[in-house]
Amino acid sequence: MSARDFIDPPTEDPNGPARWARPPAGLADPSDPSTTTVIRRSRHSARGRGATGPDAAPRTAEAAGPDAATDSPETPFEDPDSGWKPAGSRRADAADDGTGASGGKRGRLIGGARAGQPGSRRRWPLVVGGVVVLLIACAAVLVYQVLKVKSDLASTSNDLTAVQDAATSGDIPTAKARLSRVIDSAHAARSHSAGPVWWAASHIPFAGPNLSTSRQLVLSLADLADGPLTDMVSVSDTISPDSLIKDSTIDVPTLVKDRPTLLRAAAGVATVDKRMQSLPSAHLVGPVATARTQAVTKIAKLDKLLAGMADALTVGPEMLGANGPRTYFLAFQNNAEIKATGGLLGVYGIMTADHGKITLVHTGSNDELKNFKVPVVDFGPEYNANYGTLFPGALWSNGNSSPNFPYAGQTWATMYERQTGTHIDGVIGVDPEMLADLVRATGPITLSSGQKVDGDSVAKLIEVDAYADFHDDTTNSDERSARKDFLQEVADTAFHTALSSDVKPKPLVTELNTAAKGGHLQIWTPVASEMTILRKGGLTGELYQGTAPYAGVVLNNVSGAKLEYYLQRNVSYTLGSCSAGRRPGQIQIGLTNLAPAGLPRYVWQRIDAPPGSYPRGQDVLQLSVYLTDGAKLVNVMVNGKAVDFTRGTELGHPRIQMWVFPTPGQPLTVTVNTDEPATSAKPVVPAQPMARPQQTEIKAAACG
Repeated sequence: MSARDFIDPPTEDPNGPARWARPPAGLADPSDPSTTTVIRRSRHSARGRGATGPDAAPRTAEAAGPDAATDSPETPFEDPDSGWKPAGSRRADAADDGTGASGGKRGRLIGGARAGQPGSRRRWPLVVGGVVVLLIACAAVLVYQVLKVKSDLASTSNDLTAVQDAATSGDIPTAKARLSRVIDSAHAARSHSAGPVWWAASHIPFAGPNLSTSRQLVLSLADLADGPLTDMVSVSDTISPDSLIKDSTIDVPTLVKDRPTLLRAAAGVATVDKRMQSLPSAHLVGPVATARTQAVTKIAKLDKLLAGMADALTVGPEMLGANGPRTYFLAFQNNAEIKATGGLLGVYGIMTADHGKITLVHTGSNDELKNFKVPVVDFGPEYNANYGTLFPGALWSNGNSSPNFPYAGQTWATMYERQTGTHIDGVIGVDPEMLADLVRATGPITLSSGQKVDGDSVAKLIEVDAYADFHDDTTNSDERSARKDFLQEVADTAFHTALSSDVKPKPLVTELNTAAKGGHLQIWTPVASEMTILRKGGLTGELYQGTAPYAGVVLNNVSGAKLEYYLQRNVSYTLGSCSAGRRPGQIQIGLTNLAPAGLPRYVWQRIDAPPGSYPRGQDVLQLSVYLTDGAKLVNVMVNGKAVDFTRGTELGHPRIQMWVFPTPGQPLTVTVNTDEPATSAKPVVPAQPMARPQQTEIKAAACG
């Protein structure tokens, strides 16, 4: 056995270099950092620690060098490539060129063992296993958070609808209870969607947008619950119709007091709604997409509701006489003789509003209203060119020849002031359909004769039955004065009943809203700020002014007959494909006269021609068609044949006008072909207030 077979030679070779010399006892001072006791351990062989024999890997002093460090487990975090060394170590950076100059190839130290050695192989599974366990734990936390947020959002969504319904119906205890649940659910969702796991996962592709959108939904709902909803519920009990309206008086001081709170709530909901609308909708998984859609829809509905309430409170108190009495002219328009804003002014009323107290002080027939020799208003050359021959500024019956109700309102207000000296603060246009809605809210009304009239029969009573009941068929004479007194009584009774203390306010408000949507309730005031708010609520009856595709059809009775109760109107608006900034358009108007035989003479008789010169029941109407701003007219046909017409403009719209003669049993079709500007805006097709609602069909190819 040679000396190389020993791991540590027992003695120093006196003739050779001091390669294996141990330091003399006492020379290694542990307090001296310049000295280090070197303890050699045997290298591991493939068969185990301390192997000897031919398979052992010998190590010589020449290979290690005098200052070589050991594979000491005392320094397990030492990295030979990092440059970091434990304090007190004298180890030098040994170069390993992989040639075996050190007596054999040396492996890199990893965790106290050389790479590729059993020690390192034992540690890697532990590291990988730890990472896997950590990822599984994070995934479990994330799944838990997602499920909780999903549950919280579903609860919040359901309670949000309940809060809105309860608040608007006046059920304040329920509204407050459900609001508390909304707040709890929203706060829980906000908590469950927070934390480092959610934050980290929100930066992962695909999952990130879904988690981020969910988080924004949660935050928006929490903000909604903490502010706007709380404000809304806090004033719902005091501004509900049942609380506000008593004995035909609206509690204006309460409206003024609660106005700032409701305006703040409306502004807060509008902010949340805008934030919701901006949330991305693409690349969302089903549950997240559904939650987003439901939240956006419900908050948009709430935004519309509160915006309307805020608008009402903005101008309502002043219009109700909060700053002094207001006087309004009521124009009862009879659709049996159609006019652009609804019908002939047959009955009128004067209504006052003083600090919320509403009083109908007078009603009368149009016999009390005197015409003028010259117009009392001037709306400019365009208006005069369109309607000058009808003398609308001088004749009460033609004051509403334009479909723009503010023209009629200003005309009638000025006429009444000139005639009576009474200042008018606004004009309210109503018709038999509006009276029908009013009676539906109040319940049947009782006339002086004992006759009971319900909401489903009042319109027919005014537009049909009255002409038959107040007409003597034997003498063919018309009891015109008696009929007007009767119509006046119907209108007067309906309004006084609605203003009585026995009526429930909520149904009244609901039915008035229905009348407004159908154009059967229109309001004009000379105050611009009030008109701005009324316009947003669709109450001004104004002709649309904008660049969207437009097809407006307006009829004016020019014969004096009372046949429009029997007129059915269909309007079809078709827009073709866009090319080079233009597109073809077509407006088709179908008019069907359903007048039966045997009508009283007063109903079918015309003032423009003697009886016998036209078919009985034939109507004569001035038809005006309003086109899109910038549209060019291609042609106009009636029943497939070209006809004469006149051209003009009104409030930015090209306008054509002609006379048509709807005859019983002879359907009439007017076709207007146009060349229109290309736009992606939604088409606008208004419906003139009529006894029989206009049937509308819109077909528009996608554009832009």
